[in-house]
Amino acid sequence: MALPRPIDHPYRHAIMDEVHARPVEIVSGAGRIRRLVFVMPPEAGAMTRVFARFEQFCHEAGVPTPAVASRQYGFDIGPRHVTWEFHTEFVTVTWRADLHDMENWPEDIGLQALGDSLLIGAMRIDVIDDAQVPERLLPGFSLASLCVSDLDTGRAQVATDFVPDAENFTRFELAAGQLSVLRRSIIVRRLLEVETYRTMALLGLPLAREQSPALRATEIELTALIETLSTATTPETVQTALAALHALSVRTGQLSERLGYRFAASHAYGDILRTRLAGLRESATSAGSSLTHYIGNRVDPGLATCAAMEKRLSVLSDKIERAIGLLNVRIGLDMQIQNKSVLDNIAQTANSQFHLQRTVEGLSTIAISYYLLGILSYLLAGPLEDWHFEKTMTLSIAAPFVVLAVWLMARAVRNSHTPPTLK
Repeated sequence: MALPRPIDHPYRHAIMDEVHARPVEIVSGAGRIRRLVFVMPPEAGAMTRVFARFEQFCHEAGVPTPAVASRQYGFDIGPRHVTWEFHTEFVTVTWRADLHDMENWPEDIGLQALGDSLLIGAMRIDVIDDAQVPERLLPGFSLASLCVSDLDTGRAQVATDFVPDAENFTRFELAAGQLSVLRRSIIVRRLLEVETYRTMALLGLPLAREQSPALRATEIELTALIETLSTATTPETVQTALAALHALSVRTGQLSERLGYRFAASHAYGDILRTRLAGLRESATSAGSSLTHYIGNRVDPGLATCAAMEKRLSVLSDKIERAIGLLNVRIGLDMQIQNKSVLDNIAQTANSQFHLQRTVEGLSTIAISYYLLGILSYLLAGPLEDWHFEKTMTLSIAAPFVVLAVWLMARAVRNSHTPPTLK
């Protein structure tokens, strides 16, 4: 009997498709490759709108429309092969043409679909069939930032200076004459990704510098406020300090909200950048610095600045929470002291009422006994005279018993109205 087919996990196909989500575009020979990197505006649905406009462009240009879930889509139009890649917060447009192509901003590759997206990076790779970058090409780079590295264990060489040209494109020269078609294609993709993620990784640095004064002002204000907490001894001063701390907490939360995602993305892009640099299997040459060394000297300090600011924000939040906690403890202690004072006053009042009640009970016993003896004197006047008893002596003898009886009666009445827990 055949076993029933197992049920697929709902994410199985997505996981399998991830392996082929961004295939390597084959670079069969020499050519000029350009890439533009556009960051989406920070609005909900921005990427969806770009994709919808890109679909419309494909329909109007007569190229097949990409699937809705496509994250990389390539097509040929005119003399160019164009590739669009859709990432979480940015889109890259890459096109390949011959080495003599001079058009940096072609109108037929769909750039109009990007709408209000912002350009953050632009690069150009000239793939040549030489085994090494010719000496005649090196003077075109800035000597101060020249990078010349052997790639893929010496079978290729790349040169760049990371200086944008007149059209704001960063230029790379890749000598790939000794590479196979697949290795050439992989190296080209790695170089494109290195420049893309280098740019995206540093996107948080200007924001960190921009917000640093606000963070410093908040830190100074918190330090001054903490120093005054020891003098906050009255409820009014404590409440004022607590309100100030809550205001600082709100400002810190706003800073974290503005910076948190950007810093997390920068760290992620930095990790991807290091992985892509390692994939180049690079070695330095005497002609210039290596890509890894040069980029590391520029990118790592920027990422460290973002990490330091992120840590400062975390420490600042912790200090504010601790200060608020201390004030809350102080307020709780003051409330306990006030409650104890109120309870002591209530206890004293109850004690005074108890003594007053006992005094009133004693006086009431004497008064009732007095009137009761008066009534007895009238009731027993006749019988005592017939029995030849002395009236005064009889009442004197009866007085203690009358007082005792009245006291017992008052006690019984008080006990009947007293809760069992207080007896």
